[in-house]
Amino acid sequence: MARYENIIIISPDCTKEEEDDLFKRIMTNFEKSQATVVTMDDWGIRELAYPIKKKEKGRYFFLLVDMDKDRVVTYSKFFKTLDLVLRHLFVRVDEEKASPAKPPEHVVFDELEGEYS
Repeated sequence: MARYENIIIISPDCTKEEEDDLFKRIMTNFEKSQATVVTMDDWGIRELAYPIKKKEKGRYFFLLVDMDKDRVVTYSKFFKTLDLVLRHLFVRVDEEKASPAKPPEHVVFDELEGEYS
């Protein structure tokens, strides 16, 4: 099992019932393949960088999923068949390189200015 981040952008004009049915189908498919949804966040409606299927905005959802790496292609094909899904993306989370242990140190640019003069 590997951990994946999954971003799903759905049509902003879908009703609450359509959204609930969509995520019921998605969760059912995850359960059938023994994938575990660790977390699911609704990021709300945001403006898209470019129109997708003639839509200027999309509703973003973030899912953190534990599943077999062989299933990523299967789920990508599944998401492409769903009319409400505008875009989706799976990104594998590398546990070792997830985030730095401490934030980087602050750089003072005034000290470096004299080096380039």
